[in-house]
Formats: sequence, C-alpha cells, structure tokens
Amino acid sequence: MLRAVIKNVRILDGRAYIGIGILGILTSFGDNPDVTKALMFALSLVLYVAYAFAINNCFDSDTDVLNPRKRNKNPIASGELSFRVGVLLSFALILMGMIISFLSSRDAFIVYATMTALATFYSAPPRLKARPIADVVSHGLFFGTMPFIYGAYFDGNISRYEVLIGLALFLYSMAMELRNHLEDYESDLKAGLKTTPILIGKGTSEKLVLVFSLLSLAILLGSLFYPFALTGVLSLIGTKREVKISYKLLDWSVALLLVFHALTHSGV
Repeated sequence: MLRAVIKNVRILDGRAYIGIGILGILTSFGDNPDVTKALMFALSLVLYVAYAFAINNCFDSDTDVLNPRKRNKNPIASGELSFRVGVLLSFALILMGMIISFLSSRDAFIVYATMTALATFYSAPPRLKARPIADVVSHGLFFGTMPFIYGAYFDGNISRYEVLIGLALFLYSMAMELRNHLEDYESDLKAGLKTTPILIGKGTSEKLVLVFSLLSLAILLGSLFYPFALTGVLSLIGTKREVKISYKLLDWSVALLLVFHALTHSGV
C-alpha cells in the first residue's frame, strides 16, 4: 500500500511546479533571509503539489482507466488504491500543508488556500478541467502564477517584477494544460469530456500552445533586457508561416531562463 500511496502523489511529475514556488521564495529571500521560514514555505509547497496530483488521480480514475499511459501512473485507476483511501490521504496531505502555511505567514496563507481551492475544484466537482476555457485558465493560476506568488510572498510583499514573472508562468502553464489535453484527446473524447481542445479543435489548440509559450519566453527575456532575443521571439509569434518548435526545446528554454532569473534576483 505504501508504494501505491507514493505513486499517487507523483512528486517527480510535480517537480517543476515545486520549482516554480521555490523560485518565488528565492526572489524574496534577500529581503527576508530566514532559513527556517523558507524551509516551511518549501515544505508546504511540496505538500500542495502532492495533494494536487493525488486528488486529480482520484477523480480522473474513470477516464484514466481508458488510457493505458495514464492508467499505469494512477494507482486508483489500476486498482492498487481505493478511491476512498486516495481521497482521505489527499486531504491529509493538504491539511498538513495548510497548517504549515498558516504558521509561516497568515497573509501568504490566503494565497495558499485559494490555489488549494482551485486545484481541488479543477479535479473534483464541478471539475473545471472538464469545462472549456476554465480548464486552461484555472491550470494557469493554480499550477503557474499562484505557487510562484505564494513563494514570492515570503518577504511579505509582491513586486512588479514578481507580477511579471507570475504572468509568464500563467501563460506557460496554460500552454502545458493544452498540451496535456492534446495527449489525452482520444480518451477524453471517449469519456464524453468537453475540454478546450475538443471544443476548439486540435489545430487551434496547437497554435495556442505555441503562442502562449512564446509570449511567456518574450516576457522572461524582456524582463532581463535582451531586446534582440525578445524581437526574435515576437517575430515568431507574428509570422503567418507554419512554425514547428519542439516542446522539449520550449520547456528547456523556459527552465533555463527561470534558473537565470533565480540566480540574478535571489540575493542568496
């Protein structure tokens, strides 16, 4: 059972989202070099991401069972863990996270509670992930902007620079959600789900992935004052020609830029 519980939280799958929150902590650490508080924030982020994946597995089990790739990652769908146990363990995770967050910062706790609510209703009824537009926007918030803003609230305030990075993460998280839905397009269609790609079509969704990703890169580059690189990214967005860009290349580009931002603004 322990193996199934560990499998359900999918920490490795969520490492990028944990990293987003830690990036927020790093941008504020120089103004509040409190190591104990930073570790508490980081632990609450790990518990939050684990909860978001675990609760999603619980309520996705009916559709994941139709998708062999997803079924192997979901112990609820594969029968290794019951739905009831999965839900109880999920709520135990987020309860611990909320207690740690509340003890760390009551102001930041408001952000934590809000993103927890969004992550919950994304998967559980009313299942925002099965509602066009709401699926993409909610993902952009609870797995993009808000973990970063929560971490950035470490010093008690949010700067304009941090708002800008939050916007870039919002856009890239929306692109990631569209990519996830495109991978699950057939199984979602069989299950009767109406996600954004099913509503607007695969072709339009793929174009939006590119636009959101490049806009995110443009913001990250622009905030580092690299006008020539920024112009190149914006020209790709504006072109009318078909542009094929590897998703892995986009992921690595965003990741490296975020690391560079962390190094230049952390104050560590």
